[in-house]
Amino acid sequence: MYQTIKNRFHDLISTFAFSQEEGEIINILKLEHTFRVVELSEILATSVFDEDDPDSIEVAKIIAVLHDIGRWEQMRTSSFSDTDSDHGEMGAKMIIEHKIMDGILENTQHIILAAIREHNKKYSGAFDSITQTFIDIIRDADKLDNFFVEVKRYANNPLEKSMQKVLPFSDEHKLSPKILDCILNNRLADSADRKTNIDYKFFKMAWCYDIKLAKSMSIIREKRYIHTIFNNIPNPDKTMTRAYEKICEYLTQTTA
Repeated sequence: MYQTIKNRFHDLISTFAFSQEEGEIINILKLEHTFRVVELSEILATSVFDEDDPDSIEVAKIIAVLHDIGRWEQMRTSSFSDTDSDHGEMGAKMIIEHKIMDGILENTQHIILAAIREHNKKYSGAFDSITQTFIDIIRDADKLDNFFVEVKRYANNPLEKSMQKVLPFSDEHKLSPKILDCILNNRLADSADRKTNIDYKFFKMAWCYDIKLAKSMSIIREKRYIHTIFNNIPNPDKTMTRAYEKICEYLTQTTA
């Protein structure tokens, strides 16, 4: 069923018309991201479900291939800002309207839609255990790929201007007090509190506090994502170093 859903996904996004620049942005930032998240979701699902449960692994892949479909509509109408329009909610609406899940059991459809709606929201833990497991998988996989993207420094290649169009933060070399306070108290920060490019990097690093699966935490450690992101910050001040050390302390103390 995954291949059928993947084909429907491609058919739908091909109907969106963008300028060449917009097309490059969404292909690099979202289409490539989508299929890396599919691979990560399969890895995480394999670590959670029994080997004799291929159906659950396939559901995790279906969620992954559809998780950011709302970004296409979001890009068409505004930008990648969930302040104005929530791409998780937009994606669920598109999936229903275009009947992308036709042929999937109704109960499984509810799980898929819940995971897509929740993947970009703060953790609520308000679902039954199986639904929450799929939500945890997609949320972790999404974060893992965003760590990968940051480490690869997409913002430092010719895409930099496009990134600034999507995420227009200040170049001020400063970590904002609200972001720092959240990090020092092992909390996620609010997106609205990001003011500078430094805030954006630490906002991402603090996602460690929201990782739910042991395999995800293991990948973060093995890939040294947090260390690499911090080491790419030029001339970090004492405040930035303090925040980084706090996140590293959490990484060494938790198994997720």
